[in-house]
Amino acid sequence: MDEHQTLLKLLALGSVAGLLPVYLGIAVASLALTALNQAWGRFLTGLSVGILLYLFFDVIHEAMELTGVRDILSWTILLGSLLVSFVGLAAIEERRRQTNTSDTTPLFLPFMIALGMGLHNLGEGLAIGASYAQGQWALSSLLVGGFALHNGTEGFGIMGAVGRTPLSVKDIVLLGLLAGGPTCFGTMISGYGVSPYLSITFYTLAAGSLLYVIVSLVALSYTGEHRLHTAMGIFVGIGLMYTTGMILSLLIGANA
Repeated sequence: MDEHQTLLKLLALGSVAGLLPVYLGIAVASLALTALNQAWGRFLTGLSVGILLYLFFDVIHEAMELTGVRDILSWTILLGSLLVSFVGLAAIEERRRQTNTSDTTPLFLPFMIALGMGLHNLGEGLAIGASYAQGQWALSSLLVGGFALHNGTEGFGIMGAVGRTPLSVKDIVLLGLLAGGPTCFGTMISGYGVSPYLSITFYTLAAGSLLYVIVSLVALSYTGEHRLHTAMGIFVGIGLMYTTGMILSLLIGANA
């Protein structure tokens, strides 16, 4: 019974830190899109790119931190995961275009963004669960609050790629689950111990999928028209993620 209650508490922590903020961000971004003209729509796309750039450097740094100079296996896992996620997604898109040129999937990029964010948020869930398991209640509460603030901006990252493409309720539910659900999964499995090699795999798969989406979004949006709006959006996206990340670091440092 105690173990069951613990799992429920960890699930609740993951939901508050990851799942609910992503859905809130999606909702706010959807409202913003309906009120914005095309120029500011480009700004929102730029905001998406900025958020993804920050997340890419965050997860690739985490992956590299876990590799060892003399650990050839860790090199192989990192490079192999990057090949699968980045080049693999490009190959999938290329094949999709060749076999189904008349029927494109406008939500392919948003779902890839949500996937990359989900793999990133898995690591956040692991951090929350680990602090909870060690009895560090204050730290776990700060992590939940900080990650919630951090993850709320990720909804804008998803909706920036969606643009004005109509979304069904099913699409919104799936996008939110894909991006925020892994936070819950991370909190629940953290107590069982996670291999460093598995962590490298998760982080690098996230980095590769995020890099693929960044390249795709920049190719689509950074054109001569409204380029300034896109550039400003990228700056604001990086700034938002950096600021919320620093606030989280300050809170954790103050707690320590």
